[in-house]
Amino acid sequence: MTAVLVATALLAAPFSSVHAQSRAQAAALEERMQQLDARLERLERLLESEALVELMRRVDGMDRDVRELRGESETLRHELEGLRTRQRDLYLDVDGRLENLERGGASAPTPTSGATPATLPDGSAAAVTPEAGDSAAFGEVIVGVDSDPASEQAVYQAAFELLRQGRYEPSITAFRGFLERFPNGSLASNAQYWIAEAYYVTRDFPRALTEFKRVNERYPGSNKQADALLKQGFTHYELEQWAEARRALTQVRDQNPNSSVARLAEQRLRRMNEEGRP
Repeated sequence: MTAVLVATALLAAPFSSVHAQSRAQAAALEERMQQLDARLERLERLLESEALVELMRRVDGMDRDVRELRGESETLRHELEGLRTRQRDLYLDVDGRLENLERGGASAPTPTSGATPATLPDGSAAAVTPEAGDSAAFGEVIVGVDSDPASEQAVYQAAFELLRQGRYEPSITAFRGFLERFPNGSLASNAQYWIAEAYYVTRDFPRALTEFKRVNERYPGSNKQADALLKQGFTHYELEQWAEARRALTQVRDQNPNSSVARLAEQRLRRMNEEGRP
């Protein structure tokens, strides 16, 4: 019996050793797997973190681009609104002055059949045809007239009608011809003013400024003096000559209290203040 037990123990010993070794290997393998899992988890977290950082960086960049685009859009919108406002003020001012001049005794003749008749001293009519060129339109009125007031009015009215039709270049030529023929006429200061106004409407501001100054230089004390000074202020504004604009507008406001030109000057000065102009 003892021999059997000893034999059994001797036989079981190798198996026990093998079993223990297998358990140790299994435990080591499991530990290694756990280590690999831990490393893999760390790598995944690292990759996810880098991807997240990159994504956030891209989102921040896009957000910055959007803000910049919005800023540029706001700037462009503001500039566009400013241009629209200035353009509207420009045409309202010109239209209002044309209407005032017409109501003041220099009303434009009514066009008929595509032409504008201007009555000459002998009772005949000279046509200013909208399709005619510079010299033709003006020449048709000048031919046969003399230097009496009726002739001056007819020639002036023909030039004025070109301006009213929006034919600015022909009107400039016609008004210059008028000034050559009637340099000291009662409407000379008006003609000089409308030359400047035609340049202003077509946004040729440097020439407009020169012509507005000539109104005050050549015709001091005329009925267009305050208007010309006001438009000098407006023209300086368009040229972004802020100090000169403010000086001219302030002078108009202070020298012509309770007048339409003073109100227009004050409005432009307020706009300059709102825009932060010096």
